[in-house]
Amino acid sequence: MPHVRGTIHGVAAMVTLVVGSVLTNTIQEEIELFARLAATTTRLLVDVAELPVSEEVAEVVVPVGALMGIWVFAYELQRL
Repeated sequence: MPHVRGTIHGVAAMVTLVVGSVLTNTIQEEIELFARLAATTTRLLVDVAELPVSEEVAEVVVPVGALMGIWVFAYELQRL
């Protein structure tokens, strides 16, 4: 069963990345606070930490991280 579990997590990671990108753009258009949060995160990742990532990728980190956290929480609840 490890291959099934690995496949599920792989698909979930891909879906999370796509949904996170869409959510980032949608939420930034609607909520100014989120746009400032994304800009701050981008600045921290690119300028302060000097990570070699593009600004587009850095903007997606916050929503994708939140979605991954929700996925892990739901998965662990299901396992209980």
